[in-house]
Amino acid sequence: MARGIYSAIGWWPGSELPAALAALDELTGRINAGEPVTEPAAVHEAIEAIRAFETVVGEPCGIEAGRVATPDGPAIELGNVGHKAFGAEHEHAARVVAIRLQAVLDAFGATRTMWFTLD
Repeated sequence: MARGIYSAIGWWPGSELPAALAALDELTGRINAGEPVTEPAAVHEAIEAIRAFETVVGEPCGIEAGRVATPDGPAIELGNVGHKAFGAEHEHAARVVAIRLQAVLDAFGATRTMWFTLD
């Protein structure tokens, strides 16, 4: 089991999932490029948490969005690029980011969300 990742999953009604994924994919591209964002406060709080995490682990981690299959149907996952695990010693810091990413999914209209730090 890999520990110390940051990730959150959100579910949308099937017809809304493609638009939500496109919006989140575009947003994560801008965040990783260091471009300014005008999205809700939850996005800015997530960016701050990611940057703090990167300082702790000593390397850029970024953020990516992707469609995932779950037992409850298709969903969108936001997490660190490549789902690299940084170890149990960074699990608390990863938890802070994961909770912020869950708030981003909520702000983008997910009907249900969850966060995790294990893969």
